[in-house]
Amino acid sequence: MRENDITAALRANQPFADLPDISVESLSFENGPPDLMMTLNVAGREVVIYGELKNTCSPLAVAQIVPWLRQLKQARPSAGVALICPSLSPESQQICVENEVDFIDLAGNVSIRLPGIYIYRVGRKPATGTGVRVLRDPFSGRASRILRVLLEKPRSWRLVDIANELESESRRVLNQFDYKISLASISKAIKSLTEQLLVRRQDSAISVPEPKKLLLRWAEKYRERYRWGVRSSYKLQNPFGDNLADISKGLLNQAPVFAFTGVAVAIREAPYVDLSTIDVMVPLEASIKLRQIESAPPRGADLRIIIPYDPGVFMYQRKPDGIPLVSPVQVFLDLYARGGRDFKQAEYYLSTIIEPRWRNQ
Repeated sequence: MRENDITAALRANQPFADLPDISVESLSFENGPPDLMMTLNVAGREVVIYGELKNTCSPLAVAQIVPWLRQLKQARPSAGVALICPSLSPESQQICVENEVDFIDLAGNVSIRLPGIYIYRVGRKPATGTGVRVLRDPFSGRASRILRVLLEKPRSWRLVDIANELESESRRVLNQFDYKISLASISKAIKSLTEQLLVRRQDSAISVPEPKKLLLRWAEKYRERYRWGVRSSYKLQNPFGDNLADISKGLLNQAPVFAFTGVAVAIREAPYVDLSTIDVMVPLEASIKLRQIESAPPRGADLRIIIPYDPGVFMYQRKPDGIPLVSPVQVFLDLYARGGRDFKQAEYYLSTIIEPRWRNQ
C-alpha cells in the first residue's frame, strides 16, 4: 500500500470508524521526521498526533523503530506520536504498548494515550483486498515441519542443515510420504519467523532464542486447525486391550503407520490426569480401513482416530517397547488444543518433559 493510500484513508477517518466522538480534522505533511501531523477532534477537544508512516509493520520492524518513536513522544508530552501502518499484528501492537508508543492502523486498531485521553481498540483484522502484505504462514501445512526441526533441536541451524534434517527424518519414519521442502520455501518460512521475532538470524546462523515462546505461538495457531480437524475424527470401541502395547499390536494389522498422542502418551511420561480416551494419529487411508473393524466386546478405553492435517505430525516419533508415540512437541500441541483438563496436562508436560529436554541440549 502506498503512503498516499494511507493518508487518504486517514483523511476519510477510516481508522476511527465506529468510534463515537472521534474524527480527523486536519492532516499535513512535515518536513522532517515524523512524516505528518494530524489533528483529531475527540469529543470536542483538539488533539495533535504526529505520525510516522510505514508500509510494513512486522514485529521485527516495529521493534527496530519504537525506541526512536518513544524518544519523539517524550519530547512532545502534550501531543501523541503514533506509528501508522496499513495493518499491525497483535504482536506488533504489544511491542508498541510495552514501549509506550501510540499506534494507528487502517483496520481500526488504535492506541493513543495522552493526559486526560485514552483511546484503545484492538482485535480488528484488515479487510481483504487492502494490499496489506501477508508473509508466508510458517504454522500451517508443510511449513510447520520446519518448526518441528527448530523445536526438537533448538540449536544453531543453517538453511541447508534444516533441509538435510527434514530429508533425514523423512527416511527414518516417512518414506511413504512426499516430504520434500525446497530451500526457497524454508527460507521464506524462516524469514516470516524472523519478522515475528520468533527466530534470530545472524549471517547464515538461525537460532530460536525462546523455544517456549515459539511453541506457545504455534499452539495457538494449531488449536484453530485442530478444532476443524477433530470434526473428521471418530471414536472406535477398543477391542485390542487395556494397554498401549496390546493396542499397538492390534492396530499394526490395520494401519502400518500410526502413533499415539495426547493424554495416552503424557501419562506415560508425566502423569497428571486420568485416561478416558486414547488418541491415535492415523493417515486417511488407514483410518478408512479401521472404520470397517467388526464390533467386538470393548477391552479398554475407547480409541479416538484422528486424521492429521499433515504427515509432519509423525516426525520425531518414538517407539519405546515398540509402541509408536508422537514427539513430545506434538503431544503438547494436541493436549493444548483440546483445552479443559488436557490444557492443564499440557502445562505440566511442558514444564516437566519438554523444557528440561531443551535445557539439556
